[in-house]
Amino acid sequence: MLRIQPRAWHLLLPVLAGGILGCSPDSGQKAAVQLPTGHYEGTVAYQDTELAVALDLREVSPGRLEADVRFAQNEGLSFPAENLRYTEPQLLLDSPAGGSSISAIREGDFLRGVFRLDTIKADFVWVRRGKALPRAYQIKQLPASAAAQGLPSLTLLIPQDTLATHPAVALFAEPATQPAARLRAAQLAGQGFVTTVIALPHAQQPADSAMLQSAVRVLRALRREPAVDTMRIGLWARGTTAAVVPAAVLAQPKAAFVVLENASITSLEEARPFQLLSRHRIPVLGLYAAADTSLNAKDSARRLRNAVGSRRGTQVRSFPNADTHFLLPGQGSADGKWTWPASAPGYLQSIADWLK
Repeated sequence: MLRIQPRAWHLLLPVLAGGILGCSPDSGQKAAVQLPTGHYEGTVAYQDTELAVALDLREVSPGRLEADVRFAQNEGLSFPAENLRYTEPQLLLDSPAGGSSISAIREGDFLRGVFRLDTIKADFVWVRRGKALPRAYQIKQLPASAAAQGLPSLTLLIPQDTLATHPAVALFAEPATQPAARLRAAQLAGQGFVTTVIALPHAQQPADSAMLQSAVRVLRALRREPAVDTMRIGLWARGTTAAVVPAAVLAQPKAAFVVLENASITSLEEARPFQLLSRHRIPVLGLYAAADTSLNAKDSARRLRNAVGSRRGTQVRSFPNADTHFLLPGQGSADGKWTWPASAPGYLQSIADWLK
């Protein structure tokens, strides 16, 4: 197993923030709106089944908010807020993956509104109970480097703890998978990883040399970051962006580990890049959502398993009935009891255990 110290998975934190200034109708002058910052608690209910919810709203600069939503009983539904907008008295925010949203009206120390999860709609009233919980990481911007042609600007999430250095993960994602990558980056930052999401165009297998060299430059840039443990830098890819995995071998020193989500492998030819990881003894964690219709998860998992072998630290796991986001769908029972959508059993824990 890779020996990396985990932290709680539930520390999901924001990656985007928004804010607004209101106008005074009397004077015509711009006046600062009193933002609804704080720690809010309450429940959402659907078909008589309740879930406890906590919402933390923080002002990161004058007039600008950041937020995260946590479901303590169902961590798979927790998310950092994106597209956060506040126009007195209305608060709007979305999840990175686009499946969840909150629309609320501020009424003193209360937020009253609607939580939506896909087609589910649940009314709520949440009460403010003190200050917002502090964030577990800081955001650091690294500008594009003229000295490293092809290196894009990087947004790093750096854990705020007592450790001098941290393991790091570069998450590569094409446009369709970037929301999921941003959510994973926040989860990993909460565990004590320095993370960054790298936007790629739709990747083809095999990857061209320009894409691979760009990925290598990202790994090199992470090694120059003072907060990063240079011997514990890994690569995370989802879907077709798994084409960048040869960069784990091309980088010097090599990447310490590779995590793959729903990597489609339709032939022996497409499996060859993953064989490199086995030959260079790079541990691999392969994760497949069995109900993801964008690929043949069963055959891809089998081909990946054959390609990476059974070296110590390497695992390939499939999660029955899980959709592309590794969630089980909500459903009602014969007695009318509702079961909320939830992370596939063992999914989050398998990642935490593997990264120990």
